[in-house]
Amino acid sequence: MNAYEELMKERRKSGLLGGIISLLSWDQEVEFPEKNLPLRIEEIGMTAALHHDMMIDPKIGDLLNEIKKIELDEDQTAQIREISYNYERATKIPTDLVQELEELSAKAKTVWAEARQNNDFAAFAPYLEKIVNISKQFAKAIDPEKQAYDVLFEDYEHDISIAELNGFFTKIRDHVVPLIQKISKKKKPDTSIITQSIPIDTQKKFNRELAEMIGYDFGKGKIGVSTHPFTGYSGRITTRYEGNWLSTIMSTLHEGGHGNYSHDLPFEHYGTPLGHARSLSIHESQSRLMENLVGRSKTFWKTLLPKLNKEYGFSLKPDEMYHLLNVVEPGYIRVEADELTYTLHIILRFEIENELMSGKLSINDLPKAWNKKMEDYLGLTPPNDTLGCLQDIHWSIASIAYFPTYTLGTMIASQLFSAIQRDIPKIDDHIAKGDLSLLNEWLNQSIHRHGQRYTTKDLIRQATDKDIAPDDYISYLEGKYSELYNL
Repeated sequence: MNAYEELMKERRKSGLLGGIISLLSWDQEVEFPEKNLPLRIEEIGMTAALHHDMMIDPKIGDLLNEIKKIELDEDQTAQIREISYNYERATKIPTDLVQELEELSAKAKTVWAEARQNNDFAAFAPYLEKIVNISKQFAKAIDPEKQAYDVLFEDYEHDISIAELNGFFTKIRDHVVPLIQKISKKKKPDTSIITQSIPIDTQKKFNRELAEMIGYDFGKGKIGVSTHPFTGYSGRITTRYEGNWLSTIMSTLHEGGHGNYSHDLPFEHYGTPLGHARSLSIHESQSRLMENLVGRSKTFWKTLLPKLNKEYGFSLKPDEMYHLLNVVEPGYIRVEADELTYTLHIILRFEIENELMSGKLSINDLPKAWNKKMEDYLGLTPPNDTLGCLQDIHWSIASIAYFPTYTLGTMIASQLFSAIQRDIPKIDDHIAKGDLSLLNEWLNQSIHRHGQRYTTKDLIRQATDKDIAPDDYISYLEGKYSELYNL
């Protein structure tokens, strides 16, 4: 066995342990027995520490040095590029800090869920303060010369800078805000039907069929129920049933897009970069493409609407469903936001995270700052923290700087879909028939199967023949909503 083969063997081991950690976390969020929580916290902390020790084992460094003497092919070069980046980054972080953060976030998730349910930010605040402080320590250990938020964002996307992100966001905001203002003067459709009570079992059956329709493989995954919809271990997804059947459908489409990406990653490279998703922005592009470009289209519901009407007892017409899917109405909850206002929800979180990490905003002042930005951006003041700063799980699991990937991924999704329409001229005809096989094959060939073979910018450039930019996203929004609202 040469140095490269030995390194791949070691990486697969750490990948397997990382999968176990992911499974423990997924299991904790889905119908986990409360009395076992202390043990689960200890399990996650211990396995996270072991995983980190494996990632920073000096043997990895020795093998990387030895491999410099070996001539590598393109795939091997990509593997070494990513492993070297991760190794250099991981070796700067003390193992005890990793274990401390994992144990803290495992506990904080439960505290957050209770605080959210009870509208009790004060109960969650001490945990959030600890998470922010430890995150700052992580960032400082990795690169003391950079802003902490920039360093944390690199965990999710290290091929695009915060400066570039600011440029994208500014351009999108400058187009979206005037569009929202124009639409605000138009008459809105009656949306009361979306809160009509539908039996949970009926919804579960329909959402499973919906996931199958978009290509989700139940031989590899499953759907659970959690406080906040998410995708975890090997593409397992969750949704929630909280009195809005349309929100449940959209979260199934969103998480199903994530799940499809995870299921399509090359199993033969499991545990190594070529078997891992490129980045969170690319992951979000897959979920947002399925949720928005497909799920909010009129063509997608051509076959599906009769089924929805039959199972849910509705008599919705195609135009009525299309307007329900695309009503523009500012709301409190990010995961229930329409396409236009969604970006403003992300910008709000992006700015607050920046201020938390820079020390400009204290934890105790967070609810007030959140409400002020909601009023400034969306004209709404949350009546409580459950509908405000407690609505997302991300901060409880120390996923600070994750939020920007949603808008970045949404932007990339539009660029990818434009390329799909170029490469498959009759794609809408296939989607209208409920056949997403050509769409999924294109995504697999252009994105999924590559893992981390290419950088984010190179991956999108190869798939679309263009550099990453917000132009397709802006054109899509302006075209769609100008027609929908007769602007």
